[in-house]
Amino acid sequence: MVWSYSGDPAANPKDAVRFYLGDTDPDDPQLQDEEILFLVQKFAGNVYLAAADAARGLAGKYSRRADKAVGDLRLSFSQQAQHYWELAKRLQTEAGKRAVPYAGGISKSDKKTQEEDTDRVRPAFKRGMMRNKRAPSVQEDTWRRGCWY
Repeated sequence: MVWSYSGDPAANPKDAVRFYLGDTDPDDPQLQDEEILFLVQKFAGNVYLAAADAARGLAGKYSRRADKAVGDLRLSFSQQAQHYWELAKRLQTEAGKRAVPYAGGISKSDKKTQEEDTDRVRPAFKRGMMRNKRAPSVQEDTWRRGCWY
């Protein structure tokens, strides 16, 4: 297992996750490269979700350890667990802010592309679906004048 950090989070998703976690000190590695790459792949390259899941994992790791005190020296793993839990919540919120809505069919070419997609779910409603073919037809101009007969 390998630990590495290039110092350029913009160039590498693994380094971005390390940056968000604060796992940039080679003398105190928190996660291995393979673990981070697994999370980046799990969340389809979304580094915020990968970092949030990694922070939850680290919170679990530190919550299993008991706080210790020997004389004046104290090791407070519960504070580290709480820190990573709060970090996970912040990163999860940040990941939600990155979601961009998509409005399809605005341009003619986009509409045509959507209609030609064989995997597309067909709409449940369409124009003229309530039209009674056996009823006498009404001309458009009579509707506009308010004359229904």
